[in-house]
Amino acid sequence: SLAFLLFGLVAVSAENWAVIVAGSHTYSNYRHQADACHAYHIMKRNGIPESNIITMIYDDIAHNYRNPFKGKVFNKPTDSDSPAYDVYEGCQHDYTGKNVTAKNFIKVITGDESAGGKVLKSTSEDRVFLNFADHGGVGLIAFPSGGYLYSKDLNKSLQTMSDKKMYKELVFYLEACESGSMFENLLPTDLNIYATTAANAHQSSWGTYCYPHDVIDGKHIGSCLGDLYSVNWMEDSDMADLNSETLDEQYQLVKNETTKSEVMEFGTMSFNTEPIGDFQGEASELKRRARAHSASTASLKDASAVDSRDITLHQLYGQYMTASDDTRSEIAAELIAEIQSREKADKLFKTLAATAFGAEKYAAYMDHVHMPTNWACYEEVNNAINEHCGGYTDYSLKYTKVVVNMCEAAPLANGAFTLTSAIRDFC
Repeated sequence: SLAFLLFGLVAVSAENWAVIVAGSHTYSNYRHQADACHAYHIMKRNGIPESNIITMIYDDIAHNYRNPFKGKVFNKPTDSDSPAYDVYEGCQHDYTGKNVTAKNFIKVITGDESAGGKVLKSTSEDRVFLNFADHGGVGLIAFPSGGYLYSKDLNKSLQTMSDKKMYKELVFYLEACESGSMFENLLPTDLNIYATTAANAHQSSWGTYCYPHDVIDGKHIGSCLGDLYSVNWMEDSDMADLNSETLDEQYQLVKNETTKSEVMEFGTMSFNTEPIGDFQGEASELKRRARAHSASTASLKDASAVDSRDITLHQLYGQYMTASDDTRSEIAAELIAEIQSREKADKLFKTLAATAFGAEKYAAYMDHVHMPTNWACYEEVNNAINEHCGGYTDYSLKYTKVVVNMCEAAPLANGAFTLTSAIRDFC
């Protein structure tokens, strides 16, 4: 019949799209770009065309002077008898360097061509997969330049995608500390968006394959190779039958294997019984057999896991312990500087709380997590930290909860002024 023919034409025209983001830079964040390139290969290998995959990767890792394998990036360790899988080879880089920004990410996913590169051109018949890996804090995720992406703006952009009919169903996998805060009480259940996060709203996420397990062919990489949540879903996708394993089955597996933080799910649950291949590409049996990226044991991933807030310190210690005589003093200086930076951050945020509300309330502001509602205060204080203190570090992002809690407790008229004045005085 004509109706059946038209249905067939619509089904044939439906496409898969993917946007993959590593929201960091510097060698200490090696793992995020390794995650992103691994995710890219999963999508491409499983049949999503390059034209429909958009990546945002700073691209300062593969040729970094600290990389012992120039021009290569790895997402899991190997011993000397096992072949290493270079995820950098063939990894497409659409937005690099200072073009990896929150503003460009929003433009990419909402189809705004002023981004200056590839953007989503998906339709109401298409399925979209979004993947982000980087650092985060309460109600925000970080980018290497151009400012943070706040939860209110991310969810507004997802609503824009829905209003513009840019997808049939959308899946979002988000790796960051406090990543649950990006969707908690914000992502509606009726937008046909299913999101999972590496952690809840108040926990760190964790890196994995960290020192001393950061070894490729007998050499230490000097940085964690992956993130625990990301490695768990990707190694599962490498081995699973994507045409039968469902989104919910992958979620349950990743939740069980990510033992260091609480993996969460948000949004529309009505389509989580669909196969993951509907979003990550449908691999043939031949392609599944040919995969070079076999899954690691859960025990190794747990044993090599490090809290994301502590990774810079951990890997500098590892670099110091394995350094040659001619580089040890340089790394020692970096290690000392990192410890001093952490001490300064601890003092700054304790001083902020004491200045604004009294030292006795510091513990309460540190332990309890509000979701941001006083956005004017939160953004103004974060801008002041960027301007006067050099911005948050990977470690000090844990104190975003303190800033949120102080802004939520502060009178709307003078809360930000009190906090920003204290920041200027301290820094």
